[in-house]
Amino acid sequence: MECLDEHYTIPNRLKYWANKQPDAPTFVYVAKDKPKTILTSKETYDLSLEFGRHLLKIGVEPGSVVCSLIPGSPAALVAFFGVLCAGCTVQNATIQMSDGTYLVQNLHKSKCRAIILSSNPDDQAYRIISQHFDAVSGNYVTSNVIFTNLNLGTELGFIWQAEVELRDNYNIEDLKISTNDVAVIQPTSGTTGVSKLIPFSHAYMASAELCLKSVSESVHAVGSSISLFNEHSLTWAMGLPFWYTMSGDRTILLDRRFISGERPDIQFVRYTLVQENCLIAKLSAASCLELTELIERESLGNARLDAVLLTGQPLKKNILTLIGTLTKTVYNLYGCSEVGCVSLKKIDQESGFEDFNTGSPYEMVNVKIVDEGMKDVPTGTYGHVLVKTPYICRYYVGDEDDLMKSKFTNDGWFLTNDYGCLTEKGELIVQGRFDDVIMRGMNYFHPSWIEDIIRGCPGVAEILVVKVPDEALLNEICACYIPEKGSDTRPQDVKKFCRMTFVSHDSNTKTACPKYFLQMDCFPVNKNGKLNRKVLGKKATKLLNLL
Repeated sequence: MECLDEHYTIPNRLKYWANKQPDAPTFVYVAKDKPKTILTSKETYDLSLEFGRHLLKIGVEPGSVVCSLIPGSPAALVAFFGVLCAGCTVQNATIQMSDGTYLVQNLHKSKCRAIILSSNPDDQAYRIISQHFDAVSGNYVTSNVIFTNLNLGTELGFIWQAEVELRDNYNIEDLKISTNDVAVIQPTSGTTGVSKLIPFSHAYMASAELCLKSVSESVHAVGSSISLFNEHSLTWAMGLPFWYTMSGDRTILLDRRFISGERPDIQFVRYTLVQENCLIAKLSAASCLELTELIERESLGNARLDAVLLTGQPLKKNILTLIGTLTKTVYNLYGCSEVGCVSLKKIDQESGFEDFNTGSPYEMVNVKIVDEGMKDVPTGTYGHVLVKTPYICRYYVGDEDDLMKSKFTNDGWFLTNDYGCLTEKGELIVQGRFDDVIMRGMNYFHPSWIEDIIRGCPGVAEILVVKVPDEALLNEICACYIPEKGSDTRPQDVKKFCRMTFVSHDSNTKTACPKYFLQMDCFPVNKNGKLNRKVLGKKATKLLNLL
């Protein structure tokens, strides 16, 4: 998994595609009941250079960190590439607290030099940042902030501050940008509060392209002109424009200026996939299942997509419902921000699928499974997943010593905090985070296989198993379920099913049979749409009066 070449940088890739296919439609932004915006390869590069030049002229030095808080849109894309063309680093950020506390802490950690905002006063980021920076009349504020006027209009442009003395010391295309320079600072999910900041170098971005190469080659065997739909925003790692910089293919994106909430209209996504003749899509598992249900319910015909690329969560056999309905092939990509891509599993009609299978590790990626004492375990035995890759992150921005102290073994293996095993075929099974494992007495239980059994209980639509405190055993097992519509399945019914299904119960701590059963209306999710076991566990603890 070597870098594409020793001179690889994102600006070089933009220049390459601008020269090779200047008039090719490159990025297409779509929104329901709105005209779409199309940027060609040349327009993308030229606008990015223009943005970068202006950034340098107002005094932002190469190597500076610039944070963009613009909603996903053509302006956000141009700003992203423009910051890189100026030899600067893009800081991706999300807003978790209404007062902006965590965001401001991370801006200080990264020593952020400038912030890019929408000029719409109703924009969430605008309102929050305004609490921390003194506003000035007109469309600009202090020298830290650059505004875009794109929030409600369709004309591409930015509002630069006239009062800043312009400098023209750089020829932007002659800037020395190294493949090892930090291109993007990516936040972790921040489930424990303030997100950690992970530096992605240009070389890291190149390694991500190489990981997608086999998928690209498979799709391009179907046709030379490919359109990819990407549901994810630029603020998430899977939303970064790896596919375009690798292949030059047309990318279809949602214009998030016109979307309320995190989830897009699934009917509109289906319409876009058809209208734009997309052959491949980067989607969430939830969107895939919704699309499949929509297609089956409304008899919309056979699969139009050649491939769907999924990542970010363990997959189960229900993902096979996509095959033949939504897509011909599913690619399940496993990795994490600190180490990049680890393994890939191709799922189609012939291959079938085993729950939580993430496929074979990439070349130059080493994986091993260890027990609590950090000793290697036999093939097929579950334990901690450890990884070594060439582009592994060695520090968190602003917390330089924390990563090495908390996430690495003495011999350089990265602790993923995932629970899994390696099969006889060399494929990696990842059932979830090791934090999810429930320690009851001296025994460990992972919720996923308990959930698999309880899903067989009549009337249970959804199930999540969480740990709750126990004075003697440290933790007990609690099964939280959502009943099927119209079902009157009660907690005692689920309890009876479990007591009949599991081998033993009562005081036997070796059993996986839950002690507690709670009926829920819905399950909490985090900002990425993933089920939040930690929050649900706290809720269950409170409902059971175990505090």
